Amino acid sequence: MRHRRGIDLTGGNDNTLDPNSVSGVNCYVNSRQHSVALQDVPEWYEIGAKCWRCKRAGLLDRWELARKYGKRRMIITLEPLLVCRVCGNREANDFVLAKIKR
Repeated sequence: MRHRRGIDLTGGNDNTLDPNSVSGVNCYVNSRQHSVALQDVPEWYEIGAKCWRCKRAGLLDRWELARKYGKRRMIITLEPLLVCRVCGNREANDFVLAKIKR
């Protein structure tokens, strides 16, 4: 059962990222260096999340995040709400930005 204020790594859809593909053209949002608001992420990028413990990665619905938390909300402020559906990990999960394939 999902916590009412949590964000699942699946984001309500069955699309998943290959954990090995979250490098190269993809870019990490590192919470210790900088942040970006939901409205500042270009439309040709997908927002995903990666579990620190089991290395599972999944896509999130960016429009639902913006509707629920506000489009001016910084992405790193949502990191504590990430919960992995496989292992239940709530710590050190990261957001991943990936370019949509053309």
